Amino acid sequence: MCRFIISLGSNLCPSEAESNLSKAEIFLSGLFAADIIFSSHYSTPGVGSGEGKTYLNAVAIGHTSLSAEAIRTSLKDFELRTGRTPEVRALGIVPIDLDLLMLGDNVFKPKDLSQSYVLRGLNELGE
Repeated sequence: MCRFIISLGSNLCPSEAESNLSKAEIFLSGLFAADIIFSSHYSTPGVGSGEGKTYLNAVAIGHTSLSAEAIRTSLKDFELRTGRTPEVRALGIVPIDLDLLMLGDNVFKPKDLSQSYVLRGLNELGE
């Protein structure tokens, strides 16, 4: 079993963002057979291409025997089912964003791991 870190985010209006993060948590709990914990949801300013927008974020940590490819495929499928289409992305709208940041010793998004929107959730979870 490998430890993973996943970031969750949405830049929809607060009630819709909250709803989508909650749906993502249910999805992730099922994917990882409930071997997962979540930070609270918190608002952060957007960075990079999301600058100027407010995001609702959270972080998830758990353990799995799934491969990185299987996890990323599942995350992207959920994003698409939740409305994150190429057309919506082009408009800067983020209904849901789920990123596998780390699996075991493999860091997939080192820059994200140092961003305040991830560090806040990791800190809350005692990381």
